[in-house]
Amino acid sequence: MSLTSRAFTLIALTIVLAIIGLWTEDEILRGLWRYPAAFILLGLAVEGLMLRHRRFSMSVEVAPRAYLGRPLSGRITLANRDPAPLIVEYAAAAARGIKAPSGTRILRAPGRDIAQDPVTFVPGRLGTATWPAIRARVLGVFGLAWWSRILPQEARVAVAPDLLGAARQRATSADAGALAGRARGSGAELHQLREYRPGDPLHRIDWKASARRAGLITREFTEDQHLDVIIALDAGRSSRLAAGDLDRLGAFANVAARFAEHAVAHDDRVGLVVYADQVRGVVPPSRGRGAVVRIRACLEGVVGATTESSPLAAALRIRSIARQRSLVVMLTDLDDITTGGELARAVRLLQMKHLVIVAGIALPDIEELALAPAREWVDPFQALAAREWQARSRAHLKSLRSAGTPVVTARPAEFESSILSYYTRLRRDHRV
Repeated sequence: MSLTSRAFTLIALTIVLAIIGLWTEDEILRGLWRYPAAFILLGLAVEGLMLRHRRFSMSVEVAPRAYLGRPLSGRITLANRDPAPLIVEYAAAAARGIKAPSGTRILRAPGRDIAQDPVTFVPGRLGTATWPAIRARVLGVFGLAWWSRILPQEARVAVAPDLLGAARQRATSADAGALAGRARGSGAELHQLREYRPGDPLHRIDWKASARRAGLITREFTEDQHLDVIIALDAGRSSRLAAGDLDRLGAFANVAARFAEHAVAHDDRVGLVVYADQVRGVVPPSRGRGAVVRIRACLEGVVGATTESSPLAAALRIRSIARQRSLVVMLTDLDDITTGGELARAVRLLQMKHLVIVAGIALPDIEELALAPAREWVDPFQALAAREWQARSRAHLKSLRSAGTPVVTARPAEFESSILSYYTRLRRDHRV
C-alpha cells in the first residue's frame, strides 16, 4: 500500500488542526483533529476491505512467436467485472531477455468493461520465454491509497532468429552470386555458341552449326557452382556482450539464419556448428528449405555459456561432418585476446582442406573511449586502456590475415551485409 496525494493532503490538514489545538484553549478545537484522522483510518480500512472483493484481471496478449531484434507488438488488457470504475497503475515487465518500455503506465476501465494498452516489446534472447507476473497497484475507491497486487500471467513466446530483410537481400544479390561459370568438361549445360578460337578442343566444335555458318563454331558450356557452407557460431562467455540492440549471440544467430537462407537460395548445402567450451549443436550440411528450418530450430535453443570458447573443438567437429572442400564461416569474438591462440590453431587445422572466413563484430564503444576527450580524472586511463586493447586486437587480426585467413569485421549495423558481400564475391570468383 502507498498513500496518494489526497491522503497526504488530509494528513497534513489533520496535523495543522492538531497544532492549532495545542496552541488554543478552546476544547472543541483541541479535539477537532480526531475527526479527519478517524476518517482517514476508516477510509483506508474500507478501501482495503472492498479491494479484496473486487473482480478484475490483467493479461498480456502477444503473438506466440517472435523474432530476435524485431519489435513485438502486444497489449495489456484490463478486464473490470464490477460496476464501479477501476484505475490500475502497472509496470510493463517482460519475460527474461525481452526489453519492455520503462516506467509505469495507467489503465482506466469503466464498470463492467475492458481497457487495453498497446505495448511494444523487443526480444533480445533466443528460446521460449514465459511472461512474469505483472506488478500493479489499484487505486482505492476513495482515492486514499494505491493497493499492491501481483497478477500471474500465462503468456509464452518463442523467440526465433529474425529473417527480416532476407528476401530483399536475396533479390538484390542472388543473381550476382549464382552466375554460371565457364567449364571445360562435358556434362554441363550449353551456355552459348561462339566462333572457334585457336586452342579450343575439337570435341567442343558444333559441326552442324559450323556447316550452317560456313565457319567453325564452338560450343561453350556452363555449370553452376554448388558449395558446401558450414557456419560455426561462438556461444561462449563473450557472446553475452552487447552488440548494438542485441548481444553478440543474438547478432550471430540472426546472421547465421539469414546467411543460411541466402546460401540455400543459391542451391548451396549449408550446415551449422554451435560451440562454447564444447560443441553444443550440430546441423549437417544439406540443401533446400529443410536445411534452413533445421538451422533455425537449432538456433532457437542456443543459450549463451559462461565458459570460455574452444574454437579447436568446433574445428574438429567441422572436419568430421565436412566430407568435401567447404566454405567455413566462423562467427566469433575477435576482441577476446585470450582465445586468439586457439582460434589461430583451429583456423590452420581447417585450412588444410577448407576455405575459412573469420568474422566478428567491431565494438564502437572501444573506439569512442579511445578518442574521447578527457573531462574527468579517470578518462585518460580509460582512453589508454582502450588504445591498448585496440593495439592487441589489431595484432591478433594481423596474425590471422598473415596466415592467409580472410577476416571480416564490421559494426553491428553493417555486420550482416559485409559477410554476405564477401560470400557473393567468393562465389563470383569461384574461390571455393
